[in-house]
Amino acid sequence: MRRGMISVILPALIEEPATIETLAILVEGVAECILRDCVLVSAKPSDLFEHYADAAGCSFVVENGPYNALLKKGAAQVRSDWSLVITPGLVPSGDWLTALADWVSDKPQPSDAAFIPFHSRKGWSARLNALVVNVYPHITGRPHALQGFVVATSLLRQGVLPRLAMTRLDARMVDRRATA
Repeated sequence: MRRGMISVILPALIEEPATIETLAILVEGVAECILRDCVLVSAKPSDLFEHYADAAGCSFVVENGPYNALLKKGAAQVRSDWSLVITPGLVPSGDWLTALADWVSDKPQPSDAAFIPFHSRKGWSARLNALVVNVYPHITGRPHALQGFVVATSLLRQGVLPRLAMTRLDARMVDRRATA
């Protein structure tokens, strides 16, 4: 396995206090030499996000635009061929680092992508929503924003993701957002 083979992009349309939990979990990935660099992309200036990013050793940039514009801006900042995209406030759990490293080590094609399924414990309606979110990539060939997903950075730099061959990773994405 190559050292630091995956970059992380955190696209934030709103200010989310639980972003610190997302950033904290990434430290393990850096220590394991799986994650290389990180950029937090905010749709508007944020002292809170700037502080969080600085404390975590993560870059911080502002891009006034929709979700895809934030992904494109983040992709322009990172250095790896593959990027893990996580919505701030979502926290990967389980053996997510091994799942990511194994998937990238299998040398996927640029048209491949993998997602970490979304999980919610906030009642039956939230669980139904999680089911819909987790079926979404199989129907559309594109990941949902409530999933962590790894995709070729070159595709993110184009600004719009094409239909991808989606693989489900053996991990979970837990929602810690206050605004959920």
